[in-house]
Amino acid sequence: MRHILLVLALSPAMGLAATVGEEKRFQINALSASDFEVIQGQNMAAAEFWCAAASYIENRQGLSETTRIYVRSPRGPARTASGRKGVVFTTNGTSVPKVENGLTLKVDAVGLSRTSAVARRYCRDAFTRSTK
Repeated sequence: MRHILLVLALSPAMGLAATVGEEKRFQINALSASDFEVIQGQNMAAAEFWCAAASYIENRQGLSETTRIYVRSPRGPARTASGRKGVVFTTNGTSVPKVENGLTLKVDAVGLSRTSAVARRYCRDAFTRSTK
């Protein structure tokens, strides 16, 4: 019984540590106050790019989960990592064209956007981890 209580007592703290550290697995480089580049890692798809962008916005920048994130430059040669691919995101919506997002999960068109909260949903399996 003691062991069960100990596990239950530590579970919330362990969950918080796991979600805060999520962002550390991504290589993200600031380009300006509003622009940053997510460098493509091994087997990284669009969902991971959005996850990384949300993690950067909330954990490194300390911005709200309602912050809108836009694709400034779609997946292509990285600006900050030689020989790698990356996606440049921005929080400056006036600097990118307005596009319809629809239900697509892509990072291959300038102007695609998500709020940080929506982008963060791509980080975690809803059945095993919290979303914040």
